[in-house]
Amino acid sequence: WQACLDKGVDKGVASARGEGGERSMSTKQDMEAHVYHSLANTLIDLMTEELERTEDEREDFEVENSGDGVVTVKVTGKGTWVVNKQAPSQQIWLSSPISGPTHFAYKGGGGEGGGGCWV
Repeated sequence: WQACLDKGVDKGVASARGEGGERSMSTKQDMEAHVYHSLANTLIDLMTEELERTEDEREDFEVENSGDGVVTVKVTGKGTWVVNKQAPSQQIWLSSPISGPTHFAYKGGGGEGGGGCWV
């Protein structure tokens, strides 16, 4: 899974397993904290909009955006997914009852204008 903020992306990016078995990318780029938060908030807002569309269409689907960088998705009979910002590592983390934990780092397009992907 990767989320890109525009169409000009590097499609040759693949994930790897980190310590403890979680999938992670070692692409962390040090960036200003305000840039990380802007990019992460944009992704979480876009993700929430899409998930809320699904919530409107399905009775077994519940989405909650806490407003502080945490989105929780509950699917009846399937489990709970949590997406959250991890500012110290400048990552987005996904907890899945099916695939386990996954960490995403922003790669490319180092400015607030995007042009990169969370991979």
